[in-house]
Amino acid sequence: MELLRFDNLVAVPWRNGGGLTRELAVHLDGEIHPEFLWRVSMATVGGPGPFSRFEGIDRTIAVLEGEGIVLASRDSKIALRRGSDPHSFAGETPIDGSVISGETTDLNVMTRRGYFTHIMKRIVIGEPLAIEVQCDEMMIVFNGEVDIEALESRLSARPLDTLTGLKRGTRLRLLPSAWEEVFLIELSRAPA
Repeated sequence: MELLRFDNLVAVPWRNGGGLTRELAVHLDGEIHPEFLWRVSMATVGGPGPFSRFEGIDRTIAVLEGEGIVLASRDSKIALRRGSDPHSFAGETPIDGSVISGETTDLNVMTRRGYFTHIMKRIVIGEPLAIEVQCDEMMIVFNGEVDIEALESRLSARPLDTLTGLKRGTRLRLLPSAWEEVFLIELSRAPA
């Protein structure tokens, strides 16, 4: 278990200059596939542009900061704002994104179809929450101040910090300072 501080994450500029990506975790296995099997990241989006296409990838996105982002595909247009439920889509879908106003920071989860699946849940907690990990691996992204009790340790998360390395059977308690938003990311191997 490790608490990643947002301020310590390396920001990598996009090739098109439209934003920055901070990678939270990635699962690689070159014997199975030459590219990632799953990846979790945060992106700060400053302007409009097409989303990168990822063949065979399932994606989910949620807004952490800013006014939000509009995702437009051939068939639909959806506005994601802070407080919206996460939105899932196929990585090969052509999507154009545009920020509603100013910069927006979003949370992205990608899993390679046939190898891994994922679920991203947005919850708001105002009292202690006990969690027992039921998937292969879980990550928790905090959008508020929350203390974490696990085993005999206690950590304090700040907005945009991420708790990683939570394996099946891990038990922990989240202790929010007020009503706080957290995102639970559940990663599981796909059934054979």
